[in-house]
Amino acid sequence: MRIIEDLHLHTRVSKDSVQDPEAYAIEAIKRNIKYLGFTDHLDLDPVDKDYGYYRYNDAAKDITMLRNKYGNKLNLLFGVEVTYQKELENSILNATLDKDYDFLMGSVHRLEGFTIAGASGLPFFKGKDEKTAYEMYFEEMKSLVNMNYFQVVGHFDVIKRYGVQFYGPFYAEHYKEIIFPILSEIVKNGMVLEVNSSGFRQLPGEPYPSKEILSYYVSVGGTEITVGSDAHSIKQFNFGLKEALYYALKVFDFEVVAFIKKKKIRLGKISSFTEEYSLNNNL
Repeated sequence: MRIIEDLHLHTRVSKDSVQDPEAYAIEAIKRNIKYLGFTDHLDLDPVDKDYGYYRYNDAAKDITMLRNKYGNKLNLLFGVEVTYQKELENSILNATLDKDYDFLMGSVHRLEGFTIAGASGLPFFKGKDEKTAYEMYFEEMKSLVNMNYFQVVGHFDVIKRYGVQFYGPFYAEHYKEIIFPILSEIVKNGMVLEVNSSGFRQLPGEPYPSKEILSYYVSVGGTEITVGSDAHSIKQFNFGLKEALYYALKVFDFEVVAFIKKKKIRLGKISSFTEEYSLNNNL
């Protein structure tokens, strides 16, 4: 399996990373990865400990330096991962509308003041039953896609990262009634679902989203994905991407896409990156 892209990378411009971005570029060239997407965290909640850390000018300087130095060897895409909160939609617009991004990734990280995608968010789950916690998450995801502003929807079911610690395995079919309309809206608005391999190094032991959700995505007309490792360090770069692509291919031969100046670049179907694929493979 050839890896063509990694469109979810964090660097020293994110509060939770100290990684020099050049290391990703050097490693990508070694691995013959052709598209890199830098998606540092943009957190706009004034009560969030990470609020105000993201520095657009520094991120822009880094991408310019990398393009000047390595642009003849790989495509370096300037993205940002926006922590979506419904009450902050105007702040999101104000922070991004006039910026020169190749793509915007929208992700739900925070609920009720807790960063549920991180260990500090564990108190969110305490005292809540599974249905309450997960439905609250998917309602926020529904608002994210209804905003119709992002090019990529990040780690669709990341709520299970720590949810499985409290409730056991995540079963998407329990939430079909809310998940289907969200996925339909993604397709209708021309957004793309991310297949995020970080779940392989976390408690769920599977990517975000699950096979069930990927199959729902196909059933509502979804055919396109981006692929990302969600690396916060060079040690995590590219981790699980091959496995994630095989995993997705079990569901559908998705078109892998990238974005330049917010326009889709179709890179090919998953099967075009491998000669090894067999329906008898099991992941």
